[in-house]
Amino acid sequence: MAIPKPAAERLSQLARLLEQSTRPDKPVSSTELEQLTGWSSHTIRKDISALESNADFSTTAGYTPAALAAAIREKLGYTDEESKCCIVGLGQLGTAFLDYPAFRGSPYTLCAGFDSNVNRIEILKAPFPLFPAYRMKEQIPRLGITFAILCVPGEQAQSTADKLVECGIRGIVNFTTSILTLPAGVEVENVSLVDALGLLAARLAIHTVKSNPTRSEK
Repeated sequence: MAIPKPAAERLSQLARLLEQSTRPDKPVSSTELEQLTGWSSHTIRKDISALESNADFSTTAGYTPAALAAAIREKLGYTDEESKCCIVGLGQLGTAFLDYPAFRGSPYTLCAGFDSNVNRIEILKAPFPLFPAYRMKEQIPRLGITFAILCVPGEQAQSTADKLVECGIRGIVNFTTSILTLPAGVEVENVSLVDALGLLAARLAIHTVKSNPTRSEK
């Protein structure tokens, strides 16, 4: 059974959190995970039950972090095979990813950057080659890149995404303010700091009402 996207996103984040545990064999309860993630223990247990896994990650004391993380990775189809990525748009946001430490030890490898400003490319330093944007059609297939991190201005987002699809990109992490329209078979993940702050504010409001029930009655 396919896992709904919201549950899959939570499970992916949960796996990353569990993999950071300094005691990967010490069981952790759903209540402890609630405190770490901000999700309700009921939601966590429901998401984990959707794994339908035969793996032995559950004990009377909770979940074994290493085993549960492995079961999540297997269910979501994550592999250790290298996936090559590029950054498109090397302004202030894009350049922040040029030496992003989180990629180290992950199956994702940044191997190229693209920008329409040739002068910017000439002065930037990166551990991988940087190219003018017009060379995407040549370099993306040559380097075997399948994922793109899109950091261009919003008004350029759709046209740039269209070009990336033509170059063979199968997945885009969209850091722009634009909602992209992409063909079937190409996935997009929209990342918005403003939306993330809004979700935090909503969760804080819920916690405030729960801890001060009389406020909701005023």
